[in-house]
Amino acid sequence: MLGTTMKNLSIRVSQKPFIDRQKFPYGFRKSGDFSIGEADILTSYGKTLLALECGELTPESDDERHFVDFISGKVDADNTIERTWAKYVRLSRGKKHFYTLHSTAASNQSDYDEDYSDEAFDVA
Repeated sequence: MLGTTMKNLSIRVSQKPFIDRQKFPYGFRKSGDFSIGEADILTSYGKTLLALECGELTPESDDERHFVDFISGKVDADNTIERTWAKYVRLSRGKKHFYTLHSTAASNQSDYDEDYSDEAFDVA
């Protein structure tokens, strides 16, 4: 089923557009994180996918049951909708890393040097 397109999937389109103003205040399309296709998937299917994820909606098709299994970690993403939802979850709920120009070399040294150890700075 790899490479399944949205047209072949029996996942219900949301009644209202899905919007996440907290994490993507200018919309999915303008965020720079999603392709136009991914933004359209999130807008069209997002409310249904979120409701399936939260258990507020009972899966009615094999594709919706597969999605529930996917978000439960039982199976891998199998189609564009699942891969897009995984990307959305990672970007909206995952931790973001911020780097500044004024970071000191010592504070970030472990990121660059495998032999680096915090113990060298332990003053206890």
